[in-house]
Amino acid sequence: MSQSSARRSTNARRVLVIGATGQVGRELIQELDRRPEPLEVVDASRSHPDPARQVRLERPETIEDLVVAMAPDHVILAAAETNVAWCEEHPEDSWRINVLGAEATAIAAGRVGSSFTFISTDYVFDGIRGPYGEDEATNPLNIYGAHKLAAETAVLAADPTNLVIRTCQVFGLDPRRINFVVRVADQLRREERVEVAGDLFGTPTYAPDLARALVDLTLSGRGDIWHVAGESFLSRYELAKMVAAAFGFEGGRVVEVSADQMDDSVTRPRLAGLRCERLAAASLSVTRPITESLEDLAAMDTGR
Repeated sequence: MSQSSARRSTNARRVLVIGATGQVGRELIQELDRRPEPLEVVDASRSHPDPARQVRLERPETIEDLVVAMAPDHVILAAAETNVAWCEEHPEDSWRINVLGAEATAIAAGRVGSSFTFISTDYVFDGIRGPYGEDEATNPLNIYGAHKLAAETAVLAADPTNLVIRTCQVFGLDPRRINFVVRVADQLRREERVEVAGDLFGTPTYAPDLARALVDLTLSGRGDIWHVAGESFLSRYELAKMVAAAFGFEGGRVVEVSADQMDDSVTRPRLAGLRCERLAAASLSVTRPITESLEDLAAMDTGR
């Protein structure tokens, strides 16, 4: 169970989740609470009601104070600024949050002897020949991708045994209503025309599946770079049509356009997405078929 106390249960490993109120952070807390092994789960976020567990990535002292006070066995950083357009418009702020914040967390984890897990993105690649395996050359096209790549470098420089997990187009229950799938569902609920790029491809990833893999890899002591993403390589238009079908909406309002026709200030990789080669080599399968994931989400999502 999630703990409000810093007291450690006997023989329980303490897991600190930073960014616990976000889309992935919420799923991580639920996944950790389901585990049969003795775990003490400590949640932290920008708006946590306990001031001792409020953390802001742009203020490194809040990170160090939290990690030292909790002295966890594992730290998972699920907090970041993931608004790609915002990062493009605010590069200095993005650097402070996404790079320096991640580096400070990795260093603090190392000081207390904790493992550290960092979440990165397929946007570290240029999208010319995706989907990409772990060992392929990176070449980000935008500020967000460049900063996540710089953060990967900093995290592994702090300790080569740290864990970097790249993922792609994460969707799931989202109180902020900002991931692609729920935004499309909300537009269809409002009977709006949904224009979606047919030439932007990725490997959409269901948040509960990502959380399960994150916990598996973290608790097993894995390190280095791993890809965790869905198996289906889809355009955003194809995904939007599948969202309409899963949620029971009229798919005719989903209209295919090109990325160049979209009102988007960000250069995005066209053929992005990830191949999970290390998971396959380790015989670890963690993602469900995209149709099953969308149907699962549709059964839970009420649009609020």
